[in-house]
Amino acid sequence: MIQSMTGYGRGSAAYNDMTVLSEIRSLNSKITDLRIKLPVSLGEKEIDLRNLVLQRTQRGKIEMTISFEGDLGIDDIDYDKALIKKHFKQLSSIAIELGVNPDQILHEVLKLPNILKSGATSSMDDALWNAMLEAVNKSIDQLIVFREHEGRSLYNDLHQSATAIHDMCNQIEAHDKERFAYVRNRMKQKLEEYMNGDQVDPNRFEQEVIYYLDRLDINEEKVRLQQHCTFFMETLKGDLEMKSKQLNFISQELGREINTLGAKAQWSPLQHLVVGMKNELEKIKEQLANIV
Repeated sequence: MIQSMTGYGRGSAAYNDMTVLSEIRSLNSKITDLRIKLPVSLGEKEIDLRNLVLQRTQRGKIEMTISFEGDLGIDDIDYDKALIKKHFKQLSSIAIELGVNPDQILHEVLKLPNILKSGATSSMDDALWNAMLEAVNKSIDQLIVFREHEGRSLYNDLHQSATAIHDMCNQIEAHDKERFAYVRNRMKQKLEEYMNGDQVDPNRFEQEVIYYLDRLDINEEKVRLQQHCTFFMETLKGDLEMKSKQLNFISQELGREINTLGAKAQWSPLQHLVVGMKNELEKIKEQLANIV
């Protein structure tokens, strides 16, 4: 089953007198963009957490926040007053030299890194790390459930659009004989107008018609389009972990065949089918931008 890139999850785990909380949000993104917010004192584990989250979430604009509740919480922080005074003094001096109003310097200093310090110990014991992993995995589990729920709707929409293209492709044959007669009569009419009523060699005319219609033959495009639709639906149902890239590649092939059909059609009913196919293909592209 496919997954949507959009989702939310929350998990918690107990550690001594505290509760470890993990919240994760995911939005659509062409690239993987992961941001993790956790107490400064636990920064040593950020890379391990990143690897875990990326392995399980795969793709999307993902934001995870890890916090602590309870007595002596790890997120009980204090300001490094000495460092703030140092930055403020240096920046105020620079502002005076440049003739800049220093009123907003303190506000900007508070945004600088490393001015917060944890009130708890910075040591990471195995019990704390295991509690963090439990909370994080629970939040990711919930995120995946959310994504799969959204993915079912996306699956139905994608399958419906691919089926619609396949069905319209099957209607081509019914119109192709009419198109053949239409093109043949139009060529004969144009030729008679050009020849000003002079006798037209029927054999030569038939040869020219056959040559021209061979160039406008759409049977190969029709067969390939049907095969691409079938392959698209098989991939959609399959067990491939990350389907978005492969489905995007198949949708590009669908687009090429549909465009070629449109260029060769030269018959209004077929053009209407091509427009309908393009409309369904646009729906597919929009939905593919939402899946993992």
